[in-house]
Amino acid sequence: MGESNTKTTRTIRFREEIRQDSFFRLLQEQVRNYLLEHGFDGLSTPLLWLKAMGYGVLFLSLYSGLFWAPNPFTWWIWAGLGLTGVLLGLNVSHDAAHGSFFRSKLWNEILYYLSFSLLGVNAYLWQLRHVKSHHLFPNVDECDADIDDNPLIRLSPQKPWRPYHQYQHWYAPLVYLFYSLIWVFVKDFMILQKKQLANLRQISHPKGQILLFYMAKGLYLLAFIGAPIHWGNFSALEVCMGFVAMHFVSGSAFIYLLAPSHFAEGRTFSTLDEEGYLPGSWSRHQIATSLDYHANQRWANWIFGGFNAHAAHHLFPGISHVHYPAISALIKDAAKQYQLPYQNLTWPEAVAAHFTYLKKLGLPPAKNQSH
Repeated sequence: MGESNTKTTRTIRFREEIRQDSFFRLLQEQVRNYLLEHGFDGLSTPLLWLKAMGYGVLFLSLYSGLFWAPNPFTWWIWAGLGLTGVLLGLNVSHDAAHGSFFRSKLWNEILYYLSFSLLGVNAYLWQLRHVKSHHLFPNVDECDADIDDNPLIRLSPQKPWRPYHQYQHWYAPLVYLFYSLIWVFVKDFMILQKKQLANLRQISHPKGQILLFYMAKGLYLLAFIGAPIHWGNFSALEVCMGFVAMHFVSGSAFIYLLAPSHFAEGRTFSTLDEEGYLPGSWSRHQIATSLDYHANQRWANWIFGGFNAHAAHHLFPGISHVHYPAISALIKDAAKQYQLPYQNLTWPEAVAAHFTYLKKLGLPPAKNQSH
């Protein structure tokens, strides 16, 4: 569907090369043996196809309810669309974006574009940021697009501190309500205009992707605002209020499920040395920057789509999330053997660690250093 002509002007490397990384070599061998022993190829299984169809049918069923359900139920329908859309993205879109759903690259892209477009988010831009920036250098300033361009919430100790940041652990829930709306209607448009984003330089988007960008945004507005107003039984104001409520739910759900995976107390934010190196190895960096919750639980894997097993995802992004509970157990044992800071909490504990981290980053620099 067209790839960006994007270059990097900075050479960023890890002090320890992968071929010298005995921890990652051990994990690779163990994961390979696990897949061979169970007859897996690392891609999705029929169980994931069933889950994808289930979430897809649920989302479309809720959407159809906007045109026939009585008024008291529409608020629940809008909220359900927001939550189901996020679950669809976590469980289907994400695997397809990494090419781990189908063998076919084309079918992965089609599934990814279609499912992500239901959320109003541009699939191409997200994949550009997620795969070519965040996955390479998580939690590294000017290298990870996920921690750049966020003036309201201070997510990295290297980012400038502002006096209002000392209250960020209090006002963050309010900001998170608007996360999805800002992403769809502001952030995507800003990123489309950027020639430089984190480690990405000289960004040049294919004309076909730019055309798809505006077409998808228009169709999204038509489907979720225009069509319910025209064919539904509700006023334009009621539809717009429901649309905002849907995004409040999706924005909050996305943040509370994903933010603790990197932005939590105990996770590392590394800086480049004068020669442009990051400390340690790539695999150890992934362990130090990722936080898991319920990583070994299959029920959590079913709901959260493997985002709860973030270390497994960052170490083996090309493997479908259905295999992450087993892989997470291997990571836990290997990390213990190599004395690496692997962490697996419950989801409430992970959310609490996120807000503890926000509070710590909100302290004035002098006080922050004393903690």
